[in-house]
Amino acid sequence: MVNGIIEFCKRHKTLLALIAVLSIAIFFRFWQIKALPGGLFPDEAANGLDVNSILKGDRSPFFERGNGREGLFFYLLAASVEFFGRGPWQHHIVSASIGVLEVLATFFLTRRLFNLPIAVLAAFFMATSTWHIVLSRTAFRAIMIPLFTTLVFYFIIKFIQGKDNRQKIYSAIFAGAFFALGFYTYIAYRMMIFIIFALAAAFIYAKLKGYKVSEIFAPYKKYIAVAAISALIVISPLAYYFKTHPGSFVGRSGQVSIFSPALNKGDIVGTFLEVAKKTAFSFFTEGDLNWRHNVSGEPFLPALVSPFFLIGLLYAFWRSLRYVFNRTDFGDGKYLILTTWFFAMMVPEITTAEGIPHGLRLIGVIPAVFVFPAIALGKIMSYSWKMFKENFIAKKLLILALGIYSVLIFINSYNLYFNHYANSPESYYSYRSDLTIVSDYLNRRNNKEKTYLSLDKFSEQTALYLTTETNNPYRLVTPEKSYEVKLKSGDQIIFTQSTLFDIVKFRQYHLGAKLV
Repeated sequence: MVNGIIEFCKRHKTLLALIAVLSIAIFFRFWQIKALPGGLFPDEAANGLDVNSILKGDRSPFFERGNGREGLFFYLLAASVEFFGRGPWQHHIVSASIGVLEVLATFFLTRRLFNLPIAVLAAFFMATSTWHIVLSRTAFRAIMIPLFTTLVFYFIIKFIQGKDNRQKIYSAIFAGAFFALGFYTYIAYRMMIFIIFALAAAFIYAKLKGYKVSEIFAPYKKYIAVAAISALIVISPLAYYFKTHPGSFVGRSGQVSIFSPALNKGDIVGTFLEVAKKTAFSFFTEGDLNWRHNVSGEPFLPALVSPFFLIGLLYAFWRSLRYVFNRTDFGDGKYLILTTWFFAMMVPEITTAEGIPHGLRLIGVIPAVFVFPAIALGKIMSYSWKMFKENFIAKKLLILALGIYSVLIFINSYNLYFNHYANSPESYYSYRSDLTIVSDYLNRRNNKEKTYLSLDKFSEQTALYLTTETNNPYRLVTPEKSYEVKLKSGDQIIFTQSTLFDIVKFRQYHLGAKLV
């Protein structure tokens, strides 16, 4: 029986490894999802307001609220709301599902690029990353970037490795479709245009020795045309929208740019260097302080992973240079894909100067970030395995060490998120849990004529969305003017955590009011 189990595991090792990693990813992204995060932040609720529009029949590919936002994520939210109703967890399960799919896509891409051990390590590092866990449990549309970038590269690699015409055609179709679909996610995805052209230029340069450009492209013309047609079909609704709404194309990028005088204080170079330094150190020392993007202040990579990340990045960079300048084969070219992907997707971060390091703007680098340490550790393990080929005890100790290492990473991630993060009042306030509680109360009270809500317009988005079904049963009062409200018998004015200080002045003008 034991031999049968061993034989089964050998035959199905890829499937078993995938099940194990996905189970970990699902656990970290769905466990206690109804309680963590503790509320629906106004930006998340703003998505819900666009969901309301979708459910009323609006089928726009782009929504103008909040400086303009791509719509694909909102349609997924709309499906969840249609099935489960409105509430924080109904939004968070969508981003959590996307996070799990990203782990899956990273596994398959890395499996194609390298081998099963490196694929398992990359997927495991992502599955247990508290940075990715937090983002996966926050309903922001940016969570879709890693999924679509990974899918694009997966089908590009599948095309390159394809053995027959049919496989190449299908790979080209899907690569083009996913490339275009990514533009419906988040503005930072647009860096993929540069990445694809940069990789194409590097590929041409590496092949120029002994070939003309026309000769290099000749075998690929048909497939490039297929991918382009596929992309054009998918992108056409969004392209038409931007053609008819040209002002929507740019968004708010200029407001947070390092070129903004309000942020660089006249020193663009100094600002850029400071941003670059903070970004580089964010993987090793101090990450994003925002609880919606990260476990506040924790480095984006744990200490058990970051050294391997650095080794893997440097190794990949060396192999990339070798591919371009020594014109070697695709064995080196795959490293160029990873390094170009990583450095290009850092541009949205290092060209802005607000809230640095910013875990959300860096989201595009996530898949590559976890492949680098997997490469380093995978090669170290492979070398060690060969070195101890004839030493049975040493090989068992090596497996034990890897097992202990994995368990320590799991425990560290669990402790950071489900203990530290879950018990930090700051994490609840970062999602404005008070607004969710207030919204629940407003729905229960359901008395618009006798209910006032002291709140700013931005924060009101949560109440506005979560009280949709009771037709927003309150009258909004700006906090600084809340004391002017003339209350009658039975009236209530509700203050939230952000407007508690306004109670002092309110009580001075309403001595007979009862505070509950």
